[in-house]
Amino acid sequence: MPYTVEASFSSFYDEINLSGDHRETANTRRDDIVSKLSKTFTILESFSSGSIPKYTALKEHADLDVIVVLHYSRHIKDKTPTQVLQNVRDALAEWRTGARKNGQAVTLYYKTWPNVDIVPVSRTTDDAGNVLHYNVPNSNNDTWIVSKPKTHAKTIEAKSSECGFNFRRIIKMIKHWNRIHSDYLQSYHIEALALRVFEGNLDDTAWNVFQFFDKARPLLTGSLWYDTGFADDYLTWSDRQEVLKRFDTAIEKSRSAWHKTYDTNNDHKSAIEIWKQIFGSKFPAYG
Repeated sequence: MPYTVEASFSSFYDEINLSGDHRETANTRRDDIVSKLSKTFTILESFSSGSIPKYTALKEHADLDVIVVLHYSRHIKDKTPTQVLQNVRDALAEWRTGARKNGQAVTLYYKTWPNVDIVPVSRTTDDAGNVLHYNVPNSNNDTWIVSKPKTHAKTIEAKSSECGFNFRRIIKMIKHWNRIHSDYLQSYHIEALALRVFEGNLDDTAWNVFQFFDKARPLLTGSLWYDTGFADDYLTWSDRQEVLKRFDTAIEKSRSAWHKTYDTNNDHKSAIEIWKQIFGSKFPAYG
């Protein structure tokens, strides 16, 4: 059992982290999806996306996103996002499927990990045929969301190189915190907040976790523009207020925990107890 805050964070990370390189599994799932859908759709492009290939996924709580670019005039033109998603579900009728929580994908369930969230999209190109962005269906309001998943993945990689190994570690810790505190924030939104909040080397884990809560809080009061749109436009007014309450509590507790470690005679025991209150049962006890 850990006797220091840094050691406790290392143990906590080991508990929640989806370790290893799962690109081969992701490619196998992607190929299986394409094989199934190609019987019905003309697929122009496909690639894995989401937390797993970006190395920001939580153990036991990660599905794989597969982006499937459909031929626009054949499968998307004059159809609503809801219709496109339903057509994908119909094409997979012999397999067990469902709708993803955010209304932007069809989930295909496998007997072994991971399940796959299939995101059928169209792409917008320039006159030279270069992809400018992808158009993601949102069945919650039947609109198309402009998205650049490949750009986002590259931005995460670049920021990780700038900030060091703790950048992805802290993202995963915040995702875990979010999951055990009613799961109001979407994974993409947490990543966008981390990209805005952090810069430079994140060598002190406890301090930078506190910094995330403290600096991200003002970004949750209004609309957060990231890349091609508002990363938080899925939040209702009431949900946003609940998120702010949870951030206020996390700010107060994480500030107190940090001060107990560095300003009160190196009281790691008390600090670890507070961090455990913040992060729950996965965070180790002192000693």
